[in-house]
Amino acid sequence: MIDLNSLILVYLPRVALVLFVLLISIAMMLYPGGTYRDPSTESYIFLENFLSDLGRWSAWNQEKNFYSSLLFSFAFLIVGLVFSIFFWILPSLFLKENFHLATKIGSGAGIISGIFIIGISLTPADIAYTSHIFFSTWFMRFFLIAAFCYTLVFSKSEVMESKYALGYAIFSILIASYILILEFGPSIQESLWALRVQVLSQKLICFSFIISVAFQTIGNKKVYNIHNRL
Repeated sequence: MIDLNSLILVYLPRVALVLFVLLISIAMMLYPGGTYRDPSTESYIFLENFLSDLGRWSAWNQEKNFYSSLLFSFAFLIVGLVFSIFFWILPSLFLKENFHLATKIGSGAGIISGIFIIGISLTPADIAYTSHIFFSTWFMRFFLIAAFCYTLVFSKSEVMESKYALGYAIFSILIASYILILEFGPSIQESLWALRVQVLSQKLICFSFIISVAFQTIGNKKVYNIHNRL
């Protein structure tokens, strides 16, 4: 029988990731069209449309974007809720080890990051641009703190295998790199190439997030099973 902690730390994140990929994929298929640089394009262009374009009430071509925006909001709302709870419970895996400060800081940052993901779901970029950018920007920064703290925890833990620490370390580097691209990379106002750089960077960090979390749930399950045998 699956208990509550195992459900939250292993199975719910997996379900959330599957739903996220499914809902976002359908939203892409339903997106009417238009990009930041060319409102006349048709449908969703993977290398020229941001994920946030899916959440706009009106697409860049000025057509109504009801279904795509609804799916986008549900996808981010689900992920935000699940991962806020996930980080709340995650320290329970390491109660018998002396990582209280790192897990508190890491989980605190992770919970805030999850709340900001919910904020992204509730602020369409064409209606609440300033709020949307705030949540999008700071969600990544707080998640970097969470990833860094848990990289330290995983690397020193006697029950978590070192490969999971390595995975989170790589993920931390990718997040930091993405933040640097956001801050110092080419502006989407400059050229189509610059837009594609920013869009591709966003897609890659999203993909790495999915892989990293799925990978971590495997480690979480192993640690949980170890605790149950003790």
